[in-house]
Amino acid sequence: MNANEIDYSKYYWQNELVRVRRAKPEDWKYHNHPNYDSEWRFFTMGEQELPYDDEQWNEKWEKYINANWNSDEWICLAFETHTGEWVGGGNLHGIDKRNGTFGMFFEAKEDCYAIAGAKLMLNYAFNELRLNNCHTGIIENDTIFKPRFEKLGFKLEGVRRQQIFHKGKYWDECLYGLLAEEFNTMKQ
Repeated sequence: MNANEIDYSKYYWQNELVRVRRAKPEDWKYHNHPNYDSEWRFFTMGEQELPYDDEQWNEKWEKYINANWNSDEWICLAFETHTGEWVGGGNLHGIDKRNGTFGMFFEAKEDCYAIAGAKLMLNYAFNELRLNNCHTGIIENDTIFKPRFEKLGFKLEGVRRQQIFHKGKYWDECLYGLLAEEFNTMKQ
């Protein structure tokens, strides 16, 4: 096998940029990146939280992973390069197998890794789990996730007006969705 070929013997979920694996408790150190301050967390995840030191963040992340490790409703994942460097992660959450719906979140050091990892996650959800509808909420004025979800083919489906309160202001939440049929058409 030459350096340009992908080795599928160990990783099923991979493409030319990343491979995807289950997240581990020790992945906490990557999620406490200095750029992920409270403002970043608010605009990307709608979170408003007190600051954590490394020990507190490790404990929070370990509890999160352990609580969701065997869940059918929440799958935590990590993205890494083919050399094993961690470059991002995400999750499939709120999985409702009866109705075929789920939500997703993903983040990476660079947009190219984020999109590559998210495509693998969506392929798994739509074509292996046979889910049909992925949905997400994005806070108005978000400049990180809105373009990423749109690049994946997500469409604006509606707006929840003044849904989230932060720093003395109510913010709208933009609701985006993608159907399996749309994703698979884009893949071709």
